[in-house]
Amino acid sequence: MKKTLAVLMLATMLLSVGCGNQAKDAAKDAQQKVEQTANEAKDKANQAADDAAKKVDEAKDKANEVKEDAVKKVEETKEASIQAAEDAAKKADEMKADIAAKAEEVTIAANERVVALGGLMPGVSVDEVKAMFGEPTATEENILIFADGLKVVLDTAQKVKAVSTTADAFDTSEGVYVGASEYSLNDYCGPADAVRQITGGAEYEYISGDKKSVVVYKAQNGVITEIICSLK
Repeated sequence: MKKTLAVLMLATMLLSVGCGNQAKDAAKDAQQKVEQTANEAKDKANQAADDAAKKVDEAKDKANEVKEDAVKKVEETKEASIQAAEDAAKKADEMKADIAAKAEEVTIAANERVVALGGLMPGVSVDEVKAMFGEPTATEENILIFADGLKVVLDTAQKVKAVSTTADAFDTSEGVYVGASEYSLNDYCGPADAVRQITGGAEYEYISGDKKSVVVYKAQNGVITEIICSLK
């Protein structure tokens, strides 16, 4: 009887110990699962934070890149504007220099202008005229008419007062002839010293460099119709 009771007590004690160990193991497993879940949640949170930080950095990089591109474009536009302004200023200076050079050429040409028609200058003697063109084909008082339509007017001293033509056989010192374009005068002779309106056209007057004689170009319908060189 005593032996049986002792066995029962020992069995009860062993059973109690076993249940306690199982409870401890279960608690330990639960603790481990809680810690594992917490760690996983923490890792996910850290990953999410890293991803967010990475996206923020990427956004910052893009913003900086856009800013740098904008600054670069502004600088390029600024440089292009400066270059365009410099080019425009350079062209303006070149144009001014060209205009000044042409004005100087025109001034020099005007100061050196020789009034002559077919090489004949007002002021020469009748003998010189005949030496150049031979005997006149017709004479009307103080007017001599030569072949090819050259008309010479003499003064009382028998010197050439004026020489003129309405034919295209003779040209002036600048190379202008009857039949040439009225609008070529500015290219060949420069600006006229005087312009007068006449019936159906205009007269353009140019003074010689020595101020002693003038050449007048009469034009109608855009064409030179008569050239007159005379003493002033």
